[in-house]
Amino acid sequence: MAISSRQAPPWWDREVDQTGRRIRADVRTAACHIWRRVCAHTRFFLGDFADAAGLLESAVAQISRYLNRLGAPPFSENTAGLLTVAFARALRRHATKLRRFQTFGDPDELDEPLLAQQWIGLIDLRLDVEKIVRQLSERGCTIVALKSAGYEWEYIAQMLRTTVAAAKSGFWREVKRARRRAKTQKGQSISGSGLT
Repeated sequence: MAISSRQAPPWWDREVDQTGRRIRADVRTAACHIWRRVCAHTRFFLGDFADAAGLLESAVAQISRYLNRLGAPPFSENTAGLLTVAFARALRRHATKLRRFQTFGDPDELDEPLLAQQWIGLIDLRLDVEKIVRQLSERGCTIVALKSAGYEWEYIAQMLRTTVAAAKSGFWREVKRARRRAKTQKGQSISGSGLT
């Protein structure tokens, strides 16, 4: 889901964060580099990218402080990767807080009316995916965020300091377990006192 430069507003690059602390140049550069992907990711989860700037600003300040605490020299770390993960976590927390459904596409994609059965199927599928993602570990959620942002398995494995095969097999094993738990919970909620 690529966002064209016409659709995404320009990234407002600032030298200091909200508390007045200086933001590292490498983090500012990384923010400019991932901005369009951040907008696309936000649009995917929330239906629009209105909250992208605020969430990225928060992640920029967080990663800048983190790298300063580590004493990392400028441009020595994979800043874009760190920033992507921090942003994805912030977006996930924000989306959970809002409890909003994503749209199923652009209005142009929806010019053919869907039957009620199709809508129900799409909504059920989205809810099932959300249940599975909520049950993933932090590592699993990081992989989902990076894959959604367009990163390849080689890059993800490098970030997680593992091999591609280990990253993939561990992730899909975790997804299978989460899927089984989600199915079990779905059965319990249907037979229980109502929807959860």
